[in-house]
Amino acid sequence: MTRKNSLSAIFLLFFLVSFSFLNTVSGQESPQTKKKKAEPLSEWSKQWLEEVVPYIITSTEKEIFINLPTEVERGKFIINFWKKRDPLPETPENEFKQDYYKRVALANKFFGGSGIDGWRTDRGKIYILLGPPSEIQRDFSTSETSFTAFHGPKETWNYWGLSNPRLPYNLEFTFVDKFGTGSYVLERSINLMEGMSENFDINAMHYHFDYMEIMAEATRNPFEDMDKLKGIIRTQVSYDRIPIEYDLFCLKGEGTRAYVPLVIEIPYSALTQKEIEGKYYFSLTLVVNVSNKLGQIIYERSKDINFSHTSDEIEFVKDQTIQAQTAMSVEVDAHKIHLLVLDNFSGKVGTSHQEISVPKFSSEELSLSDIIFTSGRKSEEKEVTLSEEKTFAGITDTFRPDEELNVYLEAYNLTLNPETGSNSFRVEYSFLQDGKLLAKVPSPQAESTAEKDCRIQISFKLKNFKPGEYVLRAKVSDSNSGKTATRERHFTVTHLSP
Repeated sequence: MTRKNSLSAIFLLFFLVSFSFLNTVSGQESPQTKKKKAEPLSEWSKQWLEEVVPYIITSTEKEIFINLPTEVERGKFIINFWKKRDPLPETPENEFKQDYYKRVALANKFFGGSGIDGWRTDRGKIYILLGPPSEIQRDFSTSETSFTAFHGPKETWNYWGLSNPRLPYNLEFTFVDKFGTGSYVLERSINLMEGMSENFDINAMHYHFDYMEIMAEATRNPFEDMDKLKGIIRTQVSYDRIPIEYDLFCLKGEGTRAYVPLVIEIPYSALTQKEIEGKYYFSLTLVVNVSNKLGQIIYERSKDINFSHTSDEIEFVKDQTIQAQTAMSVEVDAHKIHLLVLDNFSGKVGTSHQEISVPKFSSEELSLSDIIFTSGRKSEEKEVTLSEEKTFAGITDTFRPDEELNVYLEAYNLTLNPETGSNSFRVEYSFLQDGKLLAKVPSPQAESTAEKDCRIQISFKLKNFKPGEYVLRAKVSDSNSGKTATRERHFTVTHLSP
């Protein structure tokens, strides 16, 4: 049977199952039904089991499927098989199923050959289970000596940073086209660990999709209808069962808009965790609204945040906060920001409603963005980025004396020299405490460019700073126009951790 005919048969099976399901009266099985032996697997059921889901169905599921009494029951099983793996059941699409079929299609497109479907090949199997590799190295040379057998081209696939905690951080797979026919077979699979390597059993990769299924079950949003959450946030009534602290920064966006990074911090102690096989999972839903003075919503965004910790990590972070970062693009008429955080495991809600002011960056006057501080340390907090746009790792305004204070800001509307077509500016940094100047640090002349808007970045060592409250003032001087602009930001230096 051809692949095309196989797919047609599978679709026919789904139709027949759906029809039978609608015409079956629910309720307990009659004694007569219970006595019946299980119907043998139809060709369509065999194809689904052996050609559609062989890499992701568990041994337990397979046994249950085979021993179901009727084809109608197997049809129901198939429907539920995909349904319980759906990570976002509130959406019309099943993202898991779509991703799986997409990988199968791409495996067939790129790895098939010599009459073998791509999904059946070694490269196809690993692609379906792990997705595209982080890196591919190709060796097209061939060799044949009296000591070694002939080998054709090689491909080495490297994966790193896999999201599944059951899999190693670094994996490497080597495929060889032994006979130069374009048919690559897996030669070796290894787990790379801090300068060492060991063989890796590819059957362990089966759990990649098991993990996705577990997370889908564990992180279901009790507010299945997002409108319920939107209704809560739009009432502007405060729910403070989950405390929320946040900081936002205004940068120049496109046209008259402002680009606003938003950093939200929530105590771990306010959240509910769920233990699954030795890992501790957290699941939040974040809703962000911005309204104008008329109360009209001019920006809206929602996002699920799912993450986990080991038992050792839980002990370390339990008194800390989770940091979530997103970014908004809003007009200057933004008046209020409304935040809502929902703990999906407990149903607890926290909200915040605050006035905001977005500056106009569209004028021709020299102006500066807000100053953003980041630390040089590896963040012990779980940082979750909710945007594909520009983000800043480890945003903070609290530092230890042994840390680096990383500074980021942007200068807008610099004047270009009419002869050279380039900008020319200097930056001066001043550190103050209680209004008194402690130090003034001039920055080297910035490299001239043809840009009117420029990014400015610098780092300072804080080892001579005693614990206390400080202010950093940045002053930008435009050499071409003689104009200056300043911006300040407070920061705190704490005692060294014991």
